[in-house]
Amino acid sequence: MASILERLAVRRPLLSDSATGTWFQQRLGPATVGGECCDQYNVTAPELVRELYRAKVAAGADMVLTNTFGSTPLRLAEFHVDPEAADGFNKAGVRLLQDVRRETDREIFIGGNVGPTGKIIGQSASYDEVMDSMVRQIRTLVRAGVDLICIETMLQSLEGQVAVEAAREVFAAERISIPLCATFAFMNRPNGSAGEFRTFFGDTVRHIIVGANCSIGVEDAVSVADEFTRYCSEHALLDTVFVSVKPNSQVMATMTYEDPEFVAARFGRLVAAGADLIGFCCGSVPAHIAAVARQRQALRGF
Repeated sequence: MASILERLAVRRPLLSDSATGTWFQQRLGPATVGGECCDQYNVTAPELVRELYRAKVAAGADMVLTNTFGSTPLRLAEFHVDPEAADGFNKAGVRLLQDVRRETDREIFIGGNVGPTGKIIGQSASYDEVMDSMVRQIRTLVRAGVDLICIETMLQSLEGQVAVEAAREVFAAERISIPLCATFAFMNRPNGSAGEFRTFFGDTVRHIIVGANCSIGVEDAVSVADEFTRYCSEHALLDTVFVSVKPNSQVMATMTYEDPEFVAARFGRLVAAGADLIGFCCGSVPAHIAAVARQRQALRGF
């Protein structure tokens, strides 16, 4: 199977998936899910997780993220879950998605999902502690067979940098080369932030996916895609750096809900702004992906 970067080079945009926590809340009820680590369902309720994955695939997602957003040892400790459970959660999250992929004849990319640790480096955890925690998760995801690593919702610049360094350390140690996606959460429109990703990837930045997820709504996501695309154009990176946007459907700044039809109507603007990989974060459900998939078929023919 071609890598997601090879696909993006010839067929854009691809669709990422919708929110995981929102799906669990709707499926089980907020009283059940609230404050609970949903990653544990990979082990305790595997058929439920397969149902989640199937819903995203059926909606038209080209890339589905593993249910491992909180499966670093440090993050699990925040949920009062034994950190030693991390390897099991990560392995099972990948295996279940591989099971679902085998059920379809569509090309589906498996993104190993890595979220923040919940720690502030230098205050509640040291740099080395965060690095070790992320290396452990990423190594397990890689060995389980993900197609790419997706670092998401990085609120702290330093933690984002650690996550990227952890991925690179694992790739080198495992002697593999798989794509890396890193997206950051901006509480407001990230004016002038597009160039900051070079801090994380260095001057030799190539063959990566970068962008924003969470916090902002689809209107701001259009602006984010445009800013990142213009930066890449100005620095001759358009052929090797791809832009990802995954806005919230429950917009944090305004507490407004953007329904599937609302976001699908803005699909053309996202594409025109340069978005290569499009998905949706908090508040979204597979119906958001399905609506955008229909719009892509109408506008792009696939």
